[in-house]
Amino acid sequence: MSLSYPLLNSRWELEDYSRRRAAGVFYGENRMLCRLLGDYLAFVDTHDFMLAPRLVLDGFWEAWVTLALGRYIQPGFHCVDVGANYGYYTLLMAGACERGGRVMACEPNPLLAETYLPGNVALNGFRDRVEVCQKVIGNINAERVEFVLHDGDYATSSLERWAYPHRSQNIQVPAITLDRALADWERLDVVKIDAEGAEALVWEGMQETLKRFPAVAVAIELHLQRDPPQVTSFLHQMERDGYGLRYLNYEGDIAATDPATIVANPHEHWMLWLQN
Repeated sequence: MSLSYPLLNSRWELEDYSRRRAAGVFYGENRMLCRLLGDYLAFVDTHDFMLAPRLVLDGFWEAWVTLALGRYIQPGFHCVDVGANYGYYTLLMAGACERGGRVMACEPNPLLAETYLPGNVALNGFRDRVEVCQKVIGNINAERVEFVLHDGDYATSSLERWAYPHRSQNIQVPAITLDRALADWERLDVVKIDAEGAEALVWEGMQETLKRFPAVAVAIELHLQRDPPQVTSFLHQMERDGYGLRYLNYEGDIAATDPATIVANPHEHWMLWLQN
């Protein structure tokens, strides 16, 4: 199912439409069923006090990013969702690209990757176009890397280097580069990256992919408070790679920016939009 027209018109209409159709039903065993973007169904975990309540009560997340991706993705597109979590953007991509499209949803958290993500994909009838990659996406291919989970906050799981103090446990998970994960793909149109501080590693591990698909649009979230020096270096690296720095503003439009502006505003939500 493609996105309803009110979701593509403006941020205000997207938020209003989603909130009016939002609903939550408790299913037991820590599961809450909610309606996303007015149409998609998704289970979330009641132990999650960060993302789950917003999805249940509002029915949307990051409206400006949702709007930009919903407008851009067309039937037949091939998309990658790095940091898929419950599958919010995965469902958006799968609905917009329709049956002729393809989506890879990458999520290393075992609870999300084994239960919620594939369940939500199946619940919406998208198993024909979505594959789940239960690995850390980064700059190496490895059988095990250290990954940190956080109790009550399923949105900030990360590699050890960027872990917040409120960790609950460290686990070992496999890692893969996008270059290897997408080696057999013959088309790529959109990549969304939210890796909780490891975005520069994801970028490093997808350089061959960018050469193969030079027109791909990459929406990449910056986490300036995790590692400011690394983010600054990363911004300059993207410029050296030939990408003009553009970002999604709060109305869902693509606007120009520069490293100095980004670094000077670390508390803003910076979702870059990179495309040749």
